[in-house]
Amino acid sequence: MLVLLAAGVAVVAGLVFWRLHPGPAPGFSLSDLQGVYAGMVRSDGTNDASVIDIKRVQQETGYIVPAGCQPLFEATVLNRPPRGALDGVGTFWAVDRSAVSLSSYRFADAASANREYERLTGVYDHCQGTYVEVHARPASRGMLAGLRRDAAGGRPAQLAYVLTTNDGTKLAVHVLTFNNTVT
Repeated sequence: MLVLLAAGVAVVAGLVFWRLHPGPAPGFSLSDLQGVYAGMVRSDGTNDASVIDIKRVQQETGYIVPAGCQPLFEATVLNRPPRGALDGVGTFWAVDRSAVSLSSYRFADAASANREYERLTGVYDHCQGTYVEVHARPASRGMLAGLRRDAAGGRPAQLAYVLTTNDGTKLAVHVLTFNNTVT
């Protein structure tokens, strides 16, 4: 009777622990990302979200000087998906003389997404305050400035940087990771 009671208490304790500490959330599927982007509707009522098929992406032929800063512009200006990305979803909005491009890349797991984010932050740490030339559309030249904020107090880690040209044009990039995605 004591053994049976002890086993019952152990099972109940295990269930309570499991409910309070369920473990990491499952990674996003491509369908999950498509669902998130389905809600991004422009003011004219249309949605231009599309799946990013890594095998079919048409990469820009441009390059970045210095070459060591190129990873900061690969997925945005150069249209080159991050290494290790499985797929993604993106959208592009032209707004007057400005444009907004948003893309989320999906990785096999959160650790892979975090490695990509850390790769970008490492490059940023070396390129911050550097004069950078973007030899692709939109061509830009200027000082790279921004900020890197580490995760703290429930806030996700994020990286934001701007390349401001001599004529005042700004090319802004904001990178963050969530679960198995990098946006």
